[in-house]
Amino acid sequence: RLFDGSAWNFENKLSLLHAELYFLNQCHTMAELSYQASISSAHERRFLHEEAMAQELYGIYLVENNMVGRGVLQLELAIGKYEKWGAMRKVDSLKDFIELVNLSNNAWRSN
Repeated sequence: RLFDGSAWNFENKLSLLHAELYFLNQCHTMAELSYQASISSAHERRFLHEEAMAQELYGIYLVENNMVGRGVLQLELAIGKYEKWGAMRKVDSLKDFIELVNLSNNAWRSN
C-alpha cells in the first residue's frame, strides 16, 4: 500500500531490488532490464545518488558476468554521478575497483 501512493519515490528502488534478485537467480535478461529501469527512473526523478548506485551495481553485475567493457563503462558513469553528488570517497573507491578489474582482465587475456 505504501508503494501505491508513492510510486514516484520508490519505483527506482524497487527496480533495483528486482535487478539484484534476478542477478542472484541467474535471470540475466530480466536483471539487465531491471537495472536499466532503475537507472532510467532515478534519472527521470533527478535522484542523482540513486542513479549512481544503480549504475554502480549494474556495472558490477556486468563485470561479474564477463561483460567487462560494458561494466567499466557503467562504473565510470557512476563515478561521474558520485562526483556531482560530492561523494569523493566513493569515487576513489570505484576508481580503485576499476583499476583492479582492468588488471585482472589484462592478466586473464595474457594467459
